Amino acid sequence: MIGRPRQFDRCTALCAATDMFWKRGFTATSLDDLLSVMSLSKSSFYAEFRSKEDLYRVCLRHYQDTIVEYLSQLRADSASTCNFFTAIFGEAVEDGAAGDPKGCFIVNSAIEFGQHDSRFSDDVRSALTEVQNAFEAAIRQGVQSGELATTPSPKVMAKYLLTCLSGVRAMVKGGMPVTDARAVVRKVLDSLVEDS
Repeated sequence: MIGRPRQFDRCTALCAATDMFWKRGFTATSLDDLLSVMSLSKSSFYAEFRSKEDLYRVCLRHYQDTIVEYLSQLRADSASTCNFFTAIFGEAVEDGAAGDPKGCFIVNSAIEFGQHDSRFSDDVRSALTEVQNAFEAAIRQGVQSGELATTPSPKVMAKYLLTCLSGVRAMVKGGMPVTDARAVVRKVLDSLVEDS
């Protein structure tokens, strides 16, 4: 016997929930908020996602997969490793220029929960590691092509760039002027060449 078909588009609902969590955070987002943006009844919500916590994990994974796929495509389309990182950091600054910076959903999650709430620690760690791996792959590609000098540890360089990017996004979200953010980004990108 075939089960009753879903009465909603799961991807659309998931994107709406991710956006809500991304803007407000986990704690400030109520179940009613989620039901409204996802266009779901309570029974449909619980049947599909079981709990707000489970939905949050699904949203983090969805965001992670989207970002990793985007980074992979961006790396393939970029003329160079420097162009790849210039585009990534440029987006972080332009989010602020657009007037509604949300920061990075993964980093926002890490900041919201920190060490006082470990419910999503593994999810956040996994997501950050995936982004770091994408950065490391780009650095290794740059070294292999001769664009970047050999570096003792592409992994450390990837962590450094991810940390800088997270900081820029957080500062822009906190109100750093776009001109200042652009100056910081220039310094970071210069260090990619100088320190590699």
